[in-house]
Amino acid sequence: MYQPIFEITEEIEAHFDSTLSVKAEATVEAISLSKSISSATQQQRVELAKASGWGTLTDIWVKSNHQGNTWQHRCYEKLSKLLTTEEIQSAKSATATAYQTSLEVIRAMWDLLAEVGFTGGSILEPACNTLSFMGCQPQIMRERSQWVGIELDPIFAQMARLLYPEALIYAQGFEKVSLSDNSFDLAIGNVPFGNYKLFDPRYAHLNLSIHNYFLAKCADLVRENGLLCLITSCFTLDSQSTSFRKYLAGQLELVTAVRLPDSAFKRFANTEVVADILLFRKLTQDEWMDKTSKDYQCPIWIKTVPSGKCNVNGEPISINKWFIEPDVA
Repeated sequence: MYQPIFEITEEIEAHFDSTLSVKAEATVEAISLSKSISSATQQQRVELAKASGWGTLTDIWVKSNHQGNTWQHRCYEKLSKLLTTEEIQSAKSATATAYQTSLEVIRAMWDLLAEVGFTGGSILEPACNTLSFMGCQPQIMRERSQWVGIELDPIFAQMARLLYPEALIYAQGFEKVSLSDNSFDLAIGNVPFGNYKLFDPRYAHLNLSIHNYFLAKCADLVRENGLLCLITSCFTLDSQSTSFRKYLAGQLELVTAVRLPDSAFKRFANTEVVADILLFRKLTQDEWMDKTSKDYQCPIWIKTVPSGKCNVNGEPISINKWFIEPDVA
């Protein structure tokens, strides 16, 4: 059956201004719906698009909330009947990282890409949740694009398939998906943050945190002059160690970086984190060769400077020099 292009509208976006309880119950309803259908009508796709991710449901797993007519209890009771033991365990472990990205931020990223001349092509979203980046892509650009999404959680991968049947969705971890290098024009999305690692033998020698691993693999999957437009932890640019940024600089040019306020995800995901939108262009082979010359100047975004602030342990916090002198990046 023909599926018209589905896009996230202002009606759907308005849903994310509602209370946490409304978003949580809508997420549970979307999960229930996704388990009962093999294809979705336009109205069913609207309901599926209201799913916020497992992070919205963090409170329902707290034992003290499993009683009374609270939204936490209602969600818990329904999911207990819908999900297998394995799915429940997976959901609990995903609450720290599985959040819906602000649609306002997503649209700003598409505006940024349009400004640098991106008009469409082969696109990868490596941690796609319900593939909202595709749902917010400008329609003319969308008609010129082919999408691949990767989502570790099989329930949300199925929702993405129902919402966007024209996309190819892998229900696997990014480290387990085999894709050809230099095959995408754009990698876009909100990568998982955290001080933990995935095992991928190709990148094991780099000893990367999960967010930096996603950047490293995306850099290989994008072709020459292709783009990476990814939301990542502020520690990608701000860590005192320069080793990973030097690694990236061997393949990528930083076009721009935007530091998001810590409230950027509060409205949609009920979480506060400091994150950056990083836009990179992949270097051509000739440009890569130029980096081996003795006249090569290390780009400014490799370096950090003291911010004048300390963390909770009293340790000095650094900030990337690009945010101090972006005009000479």
